[in-house]
Amino acid sequence: MCRTCAVCLFFMLFAGKTNCVTFQQIPSLLAKDNVTITCSHDDSSLQMMYWYRQKSDSTAMTLIGFGYPTTEQTYEDDFKQRFKLNRQGATKGDLTISKLLQSDSAVYYCAASMHSAACT
Repeated sequence: MCRTCAVCLFFMLFAGKTNCVTFQQIPSLLAKDNVTITCSHDDSSLQMMYWYRQKSDSTAMTLIGFGYPTTEQTYEDDFKQRFKLNRQGATKGDLTISKLLQSDSAVYYCAASMHSAACT
């Protein structure tokens, strides 16, 4: 499936309110050097965007990072070097992975939520 020096990346949709929010994310990608994964949804009240990675040998999802559209994004320790989160407003964001490694092969998820103080 994957060629030498290439990384297979698969993207899926993930949201807590799937009954009323539509997410858009590219379905799969084969990349060699750098990759940018885009994600968007249609509910502007869901300001916080999260990115997760799930490796093929695990059922666990690892948090990459998260953030609001108007603040600096927050990264987990293992993702501070080659991973970059960008926001283009309340409903759009992307994840860029630079200098891809074979170990980056995984399923990447985006998710969105309201601010925790707004939840009841």
